[in-house]
Amino acid sequence: MALACNWGLQAAKFDFGGLTVYPSDGGWGNETIGTYARHHKADFVIALCDAWVMRPDLWPDDLHMAIWAPIDHWPIPPAVLAVLQHKQVTPIAMSRFGYEWMEKFDLDPLYVPHAVDTRFYGPVTPEERKAAKVKLEVPEDAFLVGMVAANKGNPTLPRKSFPQAFDAFAQFSKTHPDAYLYVHTDALGGKGSGINLDVCSRVMGIPEERICFPPPEAWHLGIGREVVRELYHAFDVLLNPSMGEGFGVPILEAQASGVPVITANHSAMPELTHSGWLVEGDRWWDALQESFCIVPSVASIYGALEAAYEERHNEELRASAVEFAIGYDADVVAVRDWEPALNEIAERLSKPREVPPLNGGLNRQQRRKLARTR
Repeated sequence: MALACNWGLQAAKFDFGGLTVYPSDGGWGNETIGTYARHHKADFVIALCDAWVMRPDLWPDDLHMAIWAPIDHWPIPPAVLAVLQHKQVTPIAMSRFGYEWMEKFDLDPLYVPHAVDTRFYGPVTPEERKAAKVKLEVPEDAFLVGMVAANKGNPTLPRKSFPQAFDAFAQFSKTHPDAYLYVHTDALGGKGSGINLDVCSRVMGIPEERICFPPPEAWHLGIGREVVRELYHAFDVLLNPSMGEGFGVPILEAQASGVPVITANHSAMPELTHSGWLVEGDRWWDALQESFCIVPSVASIYGALEAAYEERHNEELRASAVEFAIGYDADVVAVRDWEPALNEIAERLSKPREVPPLNGGLNRQQRRKLARTR
C-alpha cells in the first residue's frame, strides 16, 4: 500500500515506516494520481475525500478509483452524484445513510464504515473522570459538556452548529451553575475559515469562566491523540448536533470512552447514536451543494442537555456506549467490512460498469428522480 496526500506534504515523496507517501499536487490528486498509481504498480486506488472535488475526466483512461465518500446532505448533491456515477468510479459509502441514498440513484455502492481503536479509546472509573476534569482546570464535580469539532469551512453555514450549541448551553448554564463547556477546536477558525467562537460565546451569554478552548499555540505545535483521549475521560456528554455528518468519528470515540452523546437526527448521526439523545431541527437549503442539511433546534439541544444532566451518574448508559462502539472497532471493520469490499472492487475491475450518458452530471431520468426525492 502507498499513500497519496491531498494536503500537508509538498515537492517529493518519502518513506514512512515502509509506507511510500506521495506529495500533494494542490488539486486533490487529480493531476498526479495516475503517475502515482503507475509508479506504485497499483492494482486499484481508493480515495477518502468529498467526491465533488474529484475530476475523473482528468485521470488516465485506465485508472479506476473507488471513492470512500461522505454523504451529509439529502438528496445526494448533484456535484457529488456526477462524480460517483462516472464509469471509472466505484462508490463506497461510509454510513448506512449514504449507502441508502447511493442505492436510490442506482450507484451499486459498497459499504465500509469508519472505525475506532477501542484498545486506545476506552472507559475509565469515576475517580479517573474526576482527575481528568481537574487537569482541564474545571471542578471535579462539574457537569462537563464537550465538543470535538473542526471550526472550518463556510462561516455563513457553520456545519458543526456552534451557534446553536452555544445558545443552548448559555441557557442551560443559567440554571446549572456546575455546568462547564470544553470546546476542542480552534476558537478563531483556521486560515480565514470558520467563525470566531470567542465572540460567539460572549454574544450568546456563556460566562467566560464556564467555557474552555485549547490554547492557540496548541494548534501551531500539534495536539497528540493522548490529549484527546484524556478529554473524553473528562466529559459527561459529547455535544455533536451537526448540520450534517458524513460519518462523525468523535461520536464513536466518545461512546468507546463511555461517554453518551447528543447528536442531530440527520445523516449518519442517528445510526451512530446508541447511548445518547437525538435533537430535532429544520431542514436548511445549502445553495452551494444544491441540497438540504439541517439546522438543529436550540430548544431541542437544551432538552437533551437536561436529559444528559439527569443521567450523568448512569453507569449502565456508559457501559452500553462502550459495548456499542466495539461493533466499530478497527480490527472488526477490517475483517467484516474491508476484506469483502476489497475483494468486490477487484472483481469489478474486470467488469466495467455500464452507466447512462451524463448531461451536466445527470441524465433526464435521474434529474426527474432527484426532483421527486426533494
